[in-house]
This record gives sequence, C-alpha cells and structure tokens, in this order.
Amino acid sequence: MIVLFKNVRLLIISTILMETLLIVLMNQQIFLSKDINDLKMFLPFLNLVDLILSGLVIFSIKGLEENTKKVMEFNLLKSHLLQVEELLNILQTQKHEHSRHIQTIQAMLYLEEVDKAIEYIEGIAESYRYTEEIVYVGHPAITALLNSKRKVAETKKIDFAFSVKCDIANMDVHPWDLCSILGNLLDNALEAALQDHVDHRASLEIKHEDDNYVLYVHNTGPKISKSVKQQLFTAAYTTKESEASGYGLYLVKKLVDRYRGKIDVISGEGTTFIVYLPDRGRGIDDKSICSENCCNHGSSITG
Repeated sequence: MIVLFKNVRLLIISTILMETLLIVLMNQQIFLSKDINDLKMFLPFLNLVDLILSGLVIFSIKGLEENTKKVMEFNLLKSHLLQVEELLNILQTQKHEHSRHIQTIQAMLYLEEVDKAIEYIEGIAESYRYTEEIVYVGHPAITALLNSKRKVAETKKIDFAFSVKCDIANMDVHPWDLCSILGNLLDNALEAALQDHVDHRASLEIKHEDDNYVLYVHNTGPKISKSVKQQLFTAAYTTKESEASGYGLYLVKKLVDRYRGKIDVISGEGTTFIVYLPDRGRGIDDKSICSENCCNHGSSITG
C-alpha cells in the first residue's frame, strides 16, 4: 500500500512536469516561428495531449486522496490490533499469576500450613490487583481501546474517566469502525484537555437512548468557535502543526454517515462531541435529543 502511495505521487509529479515541458516547448516554438500559420496544424494535437495530461493529473490526485484515506485506515486498524494484543498479553500474564498463586496456596493448605497460607495471602493482597488492572466494558475491542487510552491519559496527567451504561456487545457497527470513531474522538479530547491550563479532564459515556447508541465524549479544553465548527469534519483541516493531523474527525464523520448516524458538537465551558448511532438501523429521531446542557447530564462516570 505504501509502495502504491509513492507510485501515485511519482505519477502526479511526472505528469505535471510533462505538461509543463509541453507548454514550454509550445511557447518556445511560437516565439521562434516566423509564420504562425505553420503551427496551426499541430495545435489540435498539442491541445489533445495537454487535455489528456490534465485529465491524468486530476485522476492521479483523486487516486492519491483515496490512497491517503486507505493508509490512514490501515494505520488505525493496526493501532487497534496492537491495543487488543496488549490487552491479551496482560490477561495472559494475569491468568498465569493467578494460577501460580492458587497452586501455591493450595499446596500450603494441603500441607496444613494454614498460618503460612494466611501470611502468603496477606502478602499478595496489597500488590495483586487482578480485577482492578483492567476495566471491562462488555466489548473486547472497546475494552482494549479504553484501557489503553486510560494509560495514555495517566502518562499525560489527564483525569480520564469512562462509563458504558448499556450493552454494546451487539452494536450493529464493525468493531474496527467503532474503535476508529471512539479512538479519534478520544485522541482529540485528550489533546484538547491539555490546552486547559487548570483542569485537564476528559470523559466518555455511552448510553442507549431513543433507539440509538449515544457516545458522549467530553473535554475541558478551550471553546470551539462557530467558524472552526463548520470546518471540523473537513478533510485535511487542522489547527495543529502536525502533517498527520486533519483526517481524524473527517474519518469519524465518514464512518458515522456510513452507519446513518449523526454528530453534534456543543462547546462552551469545555466541549462535548455527541455521536448518535442507530440501534440495528432503526433510524435517528431528527428532533433535538440533547440541549446545550447535555454535557451536564449528571451521570456518574467511573474509570
């Protein structure tokens, strides 16, 4: 895929150079020609070549845009698979530790070393947190994603909390698409939270409301102006300096549209992205589901 991406870029550059060279040669010939009528018989052919090259440039640019989207989707999927792999490794390690402790305690009790067994249990109780290491949300891919984002937030000293208040195991959304939607929104929320000089907080809440799965992604970052709101979901639009930025929210919008959902953005004291995904394709109520105060819905969020 990366090789194809490079080949398309090379094709665009080569075509533009050929077209430029053709125009230069035409101008040079016109300049040197004593009788302009001698060139008229060649003009239809030259114009045709120029049109073909222009069409090839447009076609190549369109292909480059599609390849860019595919590369980004590939990288997102790779990232999510790595998160799932990390979760599986943690679970495997915990399972091994759990089994080892059980076998040790069982052996002590079999030898009637009750006092030593009690001492062993008390010794591991403070450091062994089997149920606290990972927060399960009923969806393997989303469990991996949210726990990995929690670790990222911890390293950046962001107070990140999440709560899933409905059964998302049977959502009619492909796991990789759901991870892309949530992953991009959470990355955006964590980055925005860092821009608040006092309160670095971000949160996620998933509910089932009016035949829709509703995702509330909130951050305490600065207010988003109306002009910026209108361009948030435009391809390549970004307020960051990184060249890799600018496609996250665009991909979110494309995926939400694919599943016949919609997105609301409410920004004031903090910003909340609200994504509505129909439950089994039963459609979305077009009337306003959430008011300007919806980011203060008051539900408890645990993380």
